Amino acid sequence: MVQLNINLLDLGTVQALDGLTDLDDDLTPLMDNIGALLEQSARTRIESTNVGPDGSPWPQSMRAVEDGGRTLFESGRLAASLTHEADRREARIGSNLIYAGVHQSGATITPTSGRALQFQLPNGEFVTVGKVTIPARPYLGISEEDELEIGELVSDFVSEATGGAVQ
Repeated sequence: MVQLNINLLDLGTVQALDGLTDLDDDLTPLMDNIGALLEQSARTRIESTNVGPDGSPWPQSMRAVEDGGRTLFESGRLAASLTHEADRREARIGSNLIYAGVHQSGATITPTSGRALQFQLPNGEFVTVGKVTIPARPYLGISEEDELEIGELVSDFVSEATGGAVQ
């Protein structure tokens, strides 16, 4: 499984939560909202923008070039597999698909038996190569826009938790 773990220290939100009387309060609702936000951001990257959280466009896949489709979106399985979990202090966003980590981080595939890989390209041509490098196409992560939205979620949470005394 590939996943992104986000906790309060990562987000720099501990200071924003100082208005709460007890930092041992259960922050699961806040972390669930943050997880849902980041899950949707990752899904949008896969389904439409093809841009990583840092704003860098992904290298187009050969299949997308040949078919005129979108990179990382052929069947929709990767986007549909995204999920999040939350607990008192952390949100986890990820996919359990075996190839999810390859797309997030990139990989080099080499033959395990024999000296070459053989496969068919999207255009029907068969090729034999010594290795295949799949570039990283990060879809999990926090963009600048996500950071702003997380700040708003934290602010709303603190305001609600303190009855509006802290904003």
